[in-house]
Formats: sequence, structure tokens, C-alpha cells
Amino acid sequence: MNTDGTSPSGITQNLPATHQPGSPEPSLAEPSLAELSLADRARRRRWERRTRRHLLDAEQWMQTWIKHPDGGERTVAETKADENEQRRQIARETDMGSRKHHRVPRWQRFIPKLVLLFDSVLLLYFFAGITNVDWQSPLSMALAFAATLAGMVTVLAYGFLAFTGHRMRSHKTHEGTVHLDELDGFTRTAFGIAIAIIGVLALLMYLRIHSEVLGALGAQAGVSAVAIPLAVAVVSAVANYLVVLIHAVDGSDEVSRLERLATATRRHVRKAHRLRWEAARQSDQ
Repeated sequence: MNTDGTSPSGITQNLPATHQPGSPEPSLAEPSLAELSLADRARRRRWERRTRRHLLDAEQWMQTWIKHPDGGERTVAETKADENEQRRQIARETDMGSRKHHRVPRWQRFIPKLVLLFDSVLLLYFFAGITNVDWQSPLSMALAFAATLAGMVTVLAYGFLAFTGHRMRSHKTHEGTVHLDELDGFTRTAFGIAIAIIGVLALLMYLRIHSEVLGALGAQAGVSAVAIPLAVAVVSAVANYLVVLIHAVDGSDEVSRLERLATATRRHVRKAHRLRWEAARQSDQ
């Protein structure tokens, strides 16, 4: 007999529902879905706006018109495409065994700059002796004139030697060498003038050091009056010939063009890359 007036079915109805397999677990503290959805939606819109803005700014940087190293103007994206194509060509020829594009070690690239410095100092010393600079009070018109002559000769000589080396580099073979018999007429003439310039500079050094040795040792100079100036002249000639040689064998015209293309696009590409990274970071948040 049921004393409380409830049926057996009523007992079942008052029990908690049985968890069915595959159904989600009940949550003890469920937040407001409406409020959470609005917050997520607002945050998502803000992230999307920032992402689109970063991507649009990056694209604008890549579509900026810049001076192309080959002449004229092209967009950053087009110039970057030229750079990539030039890089692929160099890599393809290098993989096939070409040594044409190989660079000299980094420390050797500083030799022409050191030669430029030493030549300027030696020529200043040479012209200071000709213009009778008084080293007791060197600040004079004589020193200014000597410095002007030394600077002019140094810059012109170095410029022509570097120009000759670049002209010879355009005839560099895939073995990594330059054959003089394969030079065109203009480059061969430039090489001959460069050798003459090197000889003149060496002669100037010989005469200046020879006079200094005679002035210091007088009749007792003997063999030193020839040996010391000759050594300085030979060193000067070898150093200036290195200017031509290093410019001739350091890389190739293709490598030089690749560096100019990379320099033209570097700032814009870095800016666009940073903006794309910011966009990716926003989308991951």
C-alpha cells in the first residue's frame, strides 16, 4: 500500500536524469552565452580589422614605385621578382659547376680601400715635398695645394683602376678566371692604361724615397739609395695592381646586379614582412 500517495512512477520522475553516452557533460557554472558571444564577436571584428589593415599596408609597400637598378622605375614586387630570378640564375649556374660568381674572401675586399688610403698618404708626402711644405707650420697654401693634387691623383687613379677591373670582370669565364686574349679592344686599352698608371705611381714613389734616402745618408747611401726606393716602388705597383685584380675576380656582373636589386627593395620588403607578421600574430590571438 502506498502511504504517501505517490505512485512508483512518481519516484522515477523526481530522480535526476541519467547521463546518456555521447551527450555533453553538465556544466556547474555556465556563463551567459549571449554575453560571451557578443564579446567574442567584437574581439574577432577588431582582430580582423587590424589584420586587414596590416595586409593592405604590406601590399601598399610592395606596390610602391622605386628606382630600378637597370634604369627606370618599377614596383617593389616587380623588382623583387627580378631579384629572385637573378638569384635563381646564379644558383643554377653554380650548381652546374661554374666558379664565375664566386666572391673573394671578405678581408680581401678591404684591400682596395687600404690601397686608396696608403696611396693618398704617400702622394700627399710626395707633393708636399714638391710644394715645399714647412712641417714646422704646415697649415699653409702649400699644404692645401699638395693635398688637392694628392687627392685628385689618388681619386682619378683609383677610379680608373676600379673601372678597368669591372670591365675585365664582364669577361670572367665560368672557370673563375679572366683571359687577356679574350678581352675586347676597349677593355684591353683600359688595361694597358691601368698598367701605365701603376708604373707612373711606382716611379713617383721611387723618386721621392730615393731623394729622401740620399738626403738622409748622403754619399754613404750606397746600395740603399736604390734598394729601398725600389722596394717601395714594387710594393706600390703590386698594391695598385691588386685593385684591378680584386675588382676583376670578385663575383660577376650578375652578382653585382643581384646586390643592387636587393639594396633597392630591402627597406620596403622588410616593412611589408613586418606588417604581414603582425597580421599573422593578430589572427593567432
